[in-house]
Amino acid sequence: MDLTVSIVKGTLERLEECTDALLNSEIGAVYFSQEQRARAFLQEGLSKGEVFVALDEHRNCVGYIWFTLDGAFYKFPYVLNFAIKKDLRGRGIGKKLISFFEDKGFERASKLFLLVSDFNVRAKKFYQDIGYQEVGLIPDLIKEGVGEYIMMKSKEQIR
Repeated sequence: MDLTVSIVKGTLERLEECTDALLNSEIGAVYFSQEQRARAFLQEGLSKGEVFVALDEHRNCVGYIWFTLDGAFYKFPYVLNFAIKKDLRGRGIGKKLISFFEDKGFERASKLFLLVSDFNVRAKKFYQDIGYQEVGLIPDLIKEGVGEYIMMKSKEQIR
């Protein structure tokens, strides 16, 4: 059953809840072995006003998305990071956050981008299921031994 959420601009008061979601994700396990590093990473996004959080009916953070509207090639919207609290995955929160990103992104551009790590098979399938296509693979981009798939969705695909 999908969870009802509202999506709002993230603030530093949500830092701990977002950090928890990140640390308990596949990305967190590989890229953020130290809590301090995860916290500093998210603090940057929250400070820039680029993180949006999904809140449940009790106003608890259940996930977040960090994107910039000109992050890919200084022209196209790009998702930097995205995580849902571990016990709430599969409840529609991710689709709502990505839909929020797409609404904002397609207002400005004809294409949207994100990266997904080669080990994160579930996430890649999620993106493909909602219309993102693999357009390339960059080996060792962020971490040696880990490839990053470049995923793109075009405005034409949603017509």
